[in-house]
Amino acid sequence: MAKLSFHVNEVRQHKWELALALFIALAGALIFGWLRMPLPWMLGPLFGVTIAALSGVNIWMPEWPRSLMIGVLGVFFGTTISPDFAEQILTWLPSIVTLLISVTITTAIVMAYFRAFAGHDPVTAYFSANPGGMIPMALMGRHYGGDERLISMIQSIRMVLTVITFPIAFRFLAGYEPTGIVGTGATLTDMAPIDFPVILALAIVGALVAKRLRVPVPLLLGPMILIGFLSVAGVGSWQIPDGLVAFAQLVIGARIGATFKNIRLKTVGVQLVHAVIAAYMMMGLAVLFAWLATFASEIPAPALILAFAPGGFAEMTIVGFGLGADIAFIVSHQLIRFFFIIGLVPVAVRIMKFEPKEP
Repeated sequence: MAKLSFHVNEVRQHKWELALALFIALAGALIFGWLRMPLPWMLGPLFGVTIAALSGVNIWMPEWPRSLMIGVLGVFFGTTISPDFAEQILTWLPSIVTLLISVTITTAIVMAYFRAFAGHDPVTAYFSANPGGMIPMALMGRHYGGDERLISMIQSIRMVLTVITFPIAFRFLAGYEPTGIVGTGATLTDMAPIDFPVILALAIVGALVAKRLRVPVPLLLGPMILIGFLSVAGVGSWQIPDGLVAFAQLVIGARIGATFKNIRLKTVGVQLVHAVIAAYMMMGLAVLFAWLATFASEIPAPALILAFAPGGFAEMTIVGFGLGADIAFIVSHQLIRFFFIIGLVPVAVRIMKFEPKEP
């Protein structure tokens, strides 16, 4: 209750800044929809709020609404998992092996770039080059004496550019035509009265179990895995209204954009340029290794590219769904990459002789 009371008071204090952020996000979504851009309900808000934040507009979008909306998408993605998921996993081994090789090589190349051209110390360069997520990389980087703020900025820019670049590239380079469909076409009338409390209970249980097991992004993967398992087992069949899916994407896009609120282009200067260059280096290498994986896998190239893309769990899953890719395939690869990176860190810091600077 104390946490709920805190969030309520927080919203009261920043209600106008929050309203402005949501208005900009909605305007961005409508403009992107009118322009027939891919993923308008996420990319439109992301673009609009990012521009506003970098321009010094006084907006506010906290993290907790994004976390709640990630839970909504976890439920939604769980309902879309194919019944033959278990049979498909074995066919993914060639692409998984290629992905792990690509992570190792990409991290080494980008780290070398940061050391040679951006003047980063070894710790900051390593954790900035690792596509393991902004929060864990920034925290571990600080633990070993790296520049936490710089690592966070570089990781944020990589994620944002990845989420923006791939859908637009598919739209204009690969001929992808946005369908305008946000979800599965479901509405509130498609839900039985009992569906909402059942889904809510399953989502809470899934998230709590995932958090207990220290699964990354528990609010996304917990509900997704539990509801996906029940759907595949034939225990239940649920649909999430498109309006709720669209709102979840809007909030997530707005929150990503709002992370740039305290970043000023003049102060970050040349490091911003290096962050952008590194992000596109990583994307280019992801495409290269995804192309190599096509020789050993029957998975379509677009799905491989999204599975190899150095973006966030939730964001790349949304992109994958919007482009019609297999959600389970993308999430499985992103999850395996995350655990591989986290498991590799202790080995890497030993090899590079990084010493902890804090307990």
